[in-house]
Amino acid sequence: MKNLPTLTGLVTLSLALLNAQETQNIQQESNKQDEKVLLETAVVSAPIMRFSLDELNRNMVIIDKEAINDKGYKNLEDVFRTLPFVNLTDVGLGKNIDLRGQGDKANTSVQVLVNGIPQNMLDSSHGVTPLNTIDINSIERIEILPGGGAVMYGNGTRGGVVNIITQRRYEKPTFNANIGYSNVLEGNGNSYNVDFKYGNKTNENLYYSFGANYQNKGGPRYGDKIEGVGANLSLTKDIGQSQSVFFDFDIFRGDIDSSPNNSFLDNQTPSKADRKTSGNGDFHNRQLRFDANLGYQSELSPTQNLIIKAFYHYNKIKYLDTKTYISNYTLQMSGMPIAFSFPNTLADQSGSFFDDQKIGLDVKYDHKHDNGLLILGAQSTYNISKRTMDNYIYARNPSLVMPPIPMPMDLVYTNGMLIPFEGKKWSNSLYALEKYDFTDRFSLMGGVRYEYDKYDVDVDYNMHTHDILLNGNRLPFVNPTHAQGSLNEDSHNFAFEINPNYKYSTYGNIYAKYERGFISPSPNSLLQRQGTTYQTTNIKDETYNTFEIGIRDFWWDVFLFSLTGYYTLTNDEFYTIGTAHSISGVEYGNYDKTERMGFELFLEQYFLDNALTLTESLSYTDAKIKKQNGQSTSQRIPYVSKYKATLGLNYKFLKDYTLWINNTFYGNQVDTIQSKIQSYSLTDIGITAKYKEFLISAGVKNLFDKFYYSFYNSDSSDVITGYSYLIGQGRTFFISAKYSF
Repeated sequence: MKNLPTLTGLVTLSLALLNAQETQNIQQESNKQDEKVLLETAVVSAPIMRFSLDELNRNMVIIDKEAINDKGYKNLEDVFRTLPFVNLTDVGLGKNIDLRGQGDKANTSVQVLVNGIPQNMLDSSHGVTPLNTIDINSIERIEILPGGGAVMYGNGTRGGVVNIITQRRYEKPTFNANIGYSNVLEGNGNSYNVDFKYGNKTNENLYYSFGANYQNKGGPRYGDKIEGVGANLSLTKDIGQSQSVFFDFDIFRGDIDSSPNNSFLDNQTPSKADRKTSGNGDFHNRQLRFDANLGYQSELSPTQNLIIKAFYHYNKIKYLDTKTYISNYTLQMSGMPIAFSFPNTLADQSGSFFDDQKIGLDVKYDHKHDNGLLILGAQSTYNISKRTMDNYIYARNPSLVMPPIPMPMDLVYTNGMLIPFEGKKWSNSLYALEKYDFTDRFSLMGGVRYEYDKYDVDVDYNMHTHDILLNGNRLPFVNPTHAQGSLNEDSHNFAFEINPNYKYSTYGNIYAKYERGFISPSPNSLLQRQGTTYQTTNIKDETYNTFEIGIRDFWWDVFLFSLTGYYTLTNDEFYTIGTAHSISGVEYGNYDKTERMGFELFLEQYFLDNALTLTESLSYTDAKIKKQNGQSTSQRIPYVSKYKATLGLNYKFLKDYTLWINNTFYGNQVDTIQSKIQSYSLTDIGITAKYKEFLISAGVKNLFDKFYYSFYNSDSSDVITGYSYLIGQGRTFFISAKYSF
């Protein structure tokens, strides 16, 4: 089967589809091979995204670089925020891509790749995908595989797979330079970004490109800022007619300044004015990320291809100066008959860090035969996660009154914890997929994967300071605590999928999928502290079964239709109670059963000779905990919107101008204790203008200045890390200019 069409081919195809007469002529003049390409790819180009069934009958969504450029996106968060069916979950530590209702488990259930290199952090306690460290102007396309991909990609794909691909080959000298500015009109966030990219080809069949970027992004609140620089390099050398070697390198270093979460303890009823208010304290973190891969590709024959790739990934976040002040902190300890309140408490996490490293080897062989495609692959990834929590709490009440004593007393509470953690996971996998074309219209794909994981975990808990001083006198029953733990174990998992596809017309497909997948635990969840000892959690590997059916078609040369329904039943889904910062520690366990079901509808219409495009989408997700500890329940999975709907308009006028409007509706969610987070709707509007080699974009995001939460947790039992909220960004103006030749 042929590969996906080139960008030029897709543009040509989309223009043909939008003109009835041209479409008719193409159908009359096409030979059988051209018709087969159309039938097998079933690709329709769209202003925002393209839908297709890939060469393995998998439901695929593709975002091209042109769509990214035309909308004036500044970072990947902007891209994913407005996409149909895609959500961004913000659990207070950063944003993760969510597909099909993973909620606060999106960091372990949606696999994010950059050029095939996994970006998800092994430590699930702080597993924030480094989205905005990736230079958006280096991206060639983004491939989204919703609801699965376990056979080819392995662990952690229940929600799906997102593969971000950067451009590697430039056939002629190509230069891009971009400068952008945005301002949160109803806040304090001024943002600047500058980047460039150059690519070319030498006479020795050497393709090369290099680029650099700088960002200085302000947030809606005083004290919010991200400042960083990045660079990337790509080399590809053709050896003869059938072999090539390639090397890619990407690096980012930046400082993140922010105000900590605003707390419900300080403000029970936040308003628009509070979104720019500084939090109680200051965070100053530093992040370093780089990716490198070295590969070899050989065309063994006209129908056989071999790719071997070695990669290395490094991502580190260090807390340089991170302090939070908590009002009305209440201390209740075991053995103490009463609780104590403190008017102002310092929580200092300076010195903490999170370190994630991966080194891996991928081997992939594919053979296109007369009746389909065979793919064989092997993967080996060694992942090391290091974490040190350096926490210090200082609380003082200089005027404590405890009846019957009439005199005020000076009460001081201090708690210092140093918790080094190191977890290692070595994964080795084999997989095979076969797509077989029984007829020109019906094909069937099946695949299987085996994965072996070996774990090595070491953790040390040292509460070096734990004092309560009353009028300068230390209470005797308060003592520091020390605990150590280690574990070595392994696990075995397998995945299976089968995907039939029936092409009932030139552009019409009915497809289905069954997938059995798995999610193996993160090393940090294998041990938990109980007093002065660490005990194994004995958590089980997650297994899930997903059923999917869909239909898509292109009608009357003007109407694109795509509808997918799915059902996922998960056994032993992981849960976490508490955070790594909690004094009381963290509890890990398995739900007996969880359930996710829903549908995804996408419509698109083309009018006025392709000058006017309308898009509509609606997704529904019902994500529930069905059984826990042997008891039935109907609790919702936290941080999953039941509905997401989009309305979009693209209008091209005066040849070089495009007006676009997007409206996105987010349905209600619940937090960790099932408190409702209200729904909201955001409207963005913009215009792009092309003049020779220049592209200028300007517009307004959140046009109507809607008030909403980007993070919300009303769990008052964890006042340090849980009982807080973040308010979403208000009305924001942006403008950018891009030069290309």
